[in-house]
Amino acid sequence: MSDPTNNDAAAERALREGFKAKALSPEAMQRIRQATEQEWRSSTRAPARRGWRSLAAAASIAVIAAGFGGAWLALNGAAADGEILGELASFDAPGIVETRTLRRDVAFGAGAKLRAVQRLDVRGDSLVSLADGGNLRLARATIIHVEAGNTISLERGELYVDIPSGAHGSVAFRVVTDAGEFLHDGTQFAVAIFEGQTRLRVREGRVRWLAAAGESTVPAGTEVIIDRNGKTTQRPIATAGRDWAWTESMTPGIAIDERPLLEFLEWFARETGRKLVIDEAARRQAVRIRMHGNVNGLTVTEALSAVMATTTLRYELPEGVIRVSSTSEPKSPA
Repeated sequence: MSDPTNNDAAAERALREGFKAKALSPEAMQRIRQATEQEWRSSTRAPARRGWRSLAAAASIAVIAAGFGGAWLALNGAAADGEILGELASFDAPGIVETRTLRRDVAFGAGAKLRAVQRLDVRGDSLVSLADGGNLRLARATIIHVEAGNTISLERGELYVDIPSGAHGSVAFRVVTDAGEFLHDGTQFAVAIFEGQTRLRVREGRVRWLAAAGESTVPAGTEVIIDRNGKTTQRPIATAGRDWAWTESMTPGIAIDERPLLEFLEWFARETGRKLVIDEAARRQAVRIRMHGNVNGLTVTEALSAVMATTTLRYELPEGVIRVSSTSEPKSPA
């Protein structure tokens, strides 16, 4: 009688060989997962000998599907398996988990590389440093598929893309949804899928939206909602405030030691979507002042308070603005 352990090992080898093709599309991968998982579930209810044959059949399905997938990839120019999206910089526990079929899910630690063609289940708010510059912030309960080093598809939840002008070179970072593709252009923007609707919010720069109906450009300060029937609603939206609060909890750190204060103030303004308003006397001081220490572990607002407490400058946070002034500035008449 054959040894079930050897049979399982052979099946595992067959599966590994079957998946040594180029990366498939998320849809193709999902079909393969479903077919293989169905065969595996059947095999666990049958004798070992039948289980091996079933798993071998599943491996054959994977090989055939991978072959067709390779031809599809050649025509569509998708990325090779393993292309790096970025690195997991920080997260709230339990962080990000790669969901796998037939094998145990894998939880990532800080510094882990996220690659095509992983399916990632975000179980705690997470910050990803993108390989080509900028960062990606993922809200808990989000699921994404990494399609390539510059492309992800959003299955559910919400994400925030922060790519300063000039980053990613000539290749646009793109977020794929059922409502179309969203491409960055020196941009901060958020995409969410909820109750069958897709929502785009642009905070800075602009976003190119490629949909079945054509291409359009969405400027900063705009929200677009696309329902499941393709109906679109558009309205102005503030670039600071409550709608963006969740993104600020995952702001990348900033090194302040020996850096000019003005650099920090500009960073704070961009991270909170505010406009920096600073008088000339204060600007001259902010250029000369060099900061010391660090603001590690502080929120954006806490960092501002800590830094400004070491200077003689005043600051205010009216809606949508950070206003900085010198203490020597004459007071306005009452």
